Amino acid sequence: MKEYVRRAEQKKVEEVGFSDHIFLRHLDGYPDFLVNAMPAYVRNFLAFKKKVEMPVKLGAEVDFFPDSIGKTGAFLRKYPFDYVIGSVHVIGDWLVDDPLTKDEYSRRGPFQVYEEYFRLVSAMCASRLFDVLGHPDLIKIFGIRPEEDLTQIYENTAETIARSNMCAEINASGLNRPCREIYPSEQFLKILHDHDVPIVFGSDAHKPNDLEKS
Repeated sequence: MKEYVRRAEQKKVEEVGFSDHIFLRHLDGYPDFLVNAMPAYVRNFLAFKKKVEMPVKLGAEVDFFPDSIGKTGAFLRKYPFDYVIGSVHVIGDWLVDDPLTKDEYSRRGPFQVYEEYFRLVSAMCASRLFDVLGHPDLIKIFGIRPEEDLTQIYENTAETIARSNMCAEINASGLNRPCREIYPSEQFLKILHDHDVPIVFGSDAHKPNDLEKS
């Protein structure tokens, strides 16, 4: 955390939030160890917060599973989070940003994949457990896009976000992914603006050096 703050100060950032990624379900290759480590993590953060001049926020990015809403809410209430990012990385048992399973896009069909993804995003927002929608159109990560018009899907999603009083994240990490585009797309961002959805900025920095790219 000290190194992140140092890098942020170099970039003239006035405030920084730490939001480690939490899966409240075990996935192959993505263990849920952080759930058990959270009490120590929070203690360490609060001790660190007292030592630095820069304002720092305690956050979390929590993956949404529609059958675990109660479990998610109970987990979030345990800790003094300043904000919580909700995100969707999993459709059923499929981890959508895993390059090893990218052929699932063609097997299901891109438009169906987008429909399923944004249906989960809308359900996540409607749960009202989260403050921020993380990387709103992560589903484009590999640059695979349907030929069909996505306007209505974006409109429906934006309406749900607005009703849920959530913010949408402008996430810079897409520039370093195969899609080579910030999340969300310009079209989706304009629709979010039309629905008066506030925005926040996220680096999605998994290590301090990532701040140099965002």
